[in-house]
Amino acid sequence: MQQILQEALSQSEATGEIDTFYQDVIEGLTSEFKRLPSKFFYDQQGDRLFQQIMACDQYYLTRCEAEILKNQREQICETIQNGDTSFEIIELGAGDGTKTVHILDSLSLQGKSFRYLPIDISGNILNELTDNLLAQNPELDIQPLEGEYFQMLDQAVSLSGLHKVVLFLGSNIGNMPPADALQFCSRIRQSIMPGDMVLIGFDLVKDLI
Repeated sequence: MQQILQEALSQSEATGEIDTFYQDVIEGLTSEFKRLPSKFFYDQQGDRLFQQIMACDQYYLTRCEAEILKNQREQICETIQNGDTSFEIIELGAGDGTKTVHILDSLSLQGKSFRYLPIDISGNILNELTDNLLAQNPELDIQPLEGEYFQMLDQAVSLSGLHKVVLFLGSNIGNMPPADALQFCSRIRQSIMPGDMVLIGFDLVKDLI
């Protein structure tokens, strides 16, 4: 833990975010339930470790969600278009895009006009995502946005008046206490316009063993 904190501290110093890092650590370690924001773990090494975690047999979320998106992509694509000829897909915490690619590929094959705006705290993973997607589909209109969810969401929404579809996959919302999850959803609602859509991945509640 000490090594992780030192590495995150060094990274925050380099990006001028030392005050935010300090405040987040103090708040997290003095709370009743100790926590540290995961955003400080995602650099090149952290991204690689998380990709290895997602590939583990025990980490079923990625496989299950990818299967749903792959098998239901036509219905999902039809729904999110909402009859619009052009629209934008904004993904919060896009990561390496291994699941979202099913939706993007389906829309591209249908000749739909859309722009993909992946948001992630890690510039490294956004570069990897962009390179991989453009290698598969050079015509893809993609604009990665590096930074915090809502700061970048507001920026993405302000880019155009097109219909927006916000993706929040991976059951990341399951990592939040109920009150925080409600606040998170309310904040998304405040950022988008009537008629825009949000697609959230939820995991089922598991019995405690």
